[in-house]
Amino acid sequence: MFLGDLIGAQVLQDGRKVGYVNDVRMFVPDRADGQLVGTPVVHGIMVCPRRASSFLGYERNTMTQPRLLAAFFGWRTRGSFVVLWEDLQLWSEGGVELRHGAVRWSTALP
Repeated sequence: MFLGDLIGAQVLQDGRKVGYVNDVRMFVPDRADGQLVGTPVVHGIMVCPRRASSFLGYERNTMTQPRLLAAFFGWRTRGSFVVLWEDLQLWSEGGVELRHGAVRWSTALP
């Protein structure tokens, strides 16, 4: 299974649907000594309660232009959150199950 196969997958927590995987997020480079480019590490997934389509980066609260698009996508992405990879209990072609007590982080990037 590829990470891209997770896009659009249903996300469950404690047996209840909480949304859909919208994006695999926050790749953090992990460089060893002597490496110019690090090996990417998956940090988390973005979950949207209503849609599995891309938001073109407008889920980040720093995106404000063009105003009409920013307002539309801001409304459309309301309630979205990021879950750390460690909080995934099970992931397969059938969907993603979050562990009990998984923390829901803001989609805003620092």
